[in-house]
Amino acid sequence: MEEFTDNQQIKEFENPVPQRPTGLTILCILSFINAVWQFIINFISFSSFNMMKTVTTDENYAELFENMGVDADQMETAMAAFFAPGKFYYLFTALIYIGSFFGVLYMWRLQKKGFHIYTIAQILLLIVMVLMFTSVTGASPWSNVVFTAIFIGLYFIYYRKSMN
Repeated sequence: MEEFTDNQQIKEFENPVPQRPTGLTILCILSFINAVWQFIINFISFSSFNMMKTVTTDENYAELFENMGVDADQMETAMAAFFAPGKFYYLFTALIYIGSFFGVLYMWRLQKKGFHIYTIAQILLLIVMVLMFTSVTGASPWSNVVFTAIFIGLYFIYYRKSMN
């Protein structure tokens, strides 16, 4: 074991290593999971968009889903909602989720700039969603707005208390 000199002990006492609060850890883990999952979903949606469009224009596609026990009308509605915002909606959201991931990573390290990056990414996601998805499909954005506000609010509490 290495011995500490008096100067090393004084420096550690004056500048203790900050500890991440348990609540912030939980929030970060949930946000990490969400960012990675949403990136994967949106990237796959972007990548497979043209193929999916080709499949759904096939005349046998409705029959295929009926044979699988899926209601063709429900599938048609779901596919129409998927295609409504366009291919680049999924690319934009995938890229924004990368920003959200890095914001959470900085907050994990207790750096204040992470809060700003995360907040900007979440607001951009809401804007892109409203402009490109809800305006076309008519879906309500309120559940996303509420969850975003809750997470930003909780992160703000830790931003003031724990982050450097």
